[in-house]
Amino acid sequence: MIDDKDIIDVQHVTCGLVPLMQTHLCGTDPEVETVRFKVRQGIETELWNSFGTGSEWLLNDITKDLFFDVYTFVRVELSDLDPLGLMDF
Repeated sequence: MIDDKDIIDVQHVTCGLVPLMQTHLCGTDPEVETVRFKVRQGIETELWNSFGTGSEWLLNDITKDLFFDVYTFVRVELSDLDPLGLMDF
């Protein structure tokens, strides 16, 4: 079980969820390597598509829980040679 104090709870957000999550990620201190969000269930495909490649954050894991999902993002180093992260595919 993941400790709730380490999770940003956005499960109540229905409109503007991706920009809100991006705002949290962009505002995160540089020494923070992992950010977790508690999100309502049923939007897994939309979020995988929204957080594709080319960001300093990678959607790394989705953990299913009883009434919500926990999305885990990890900080990645951007490559000058491959800024969109296409070499990963």
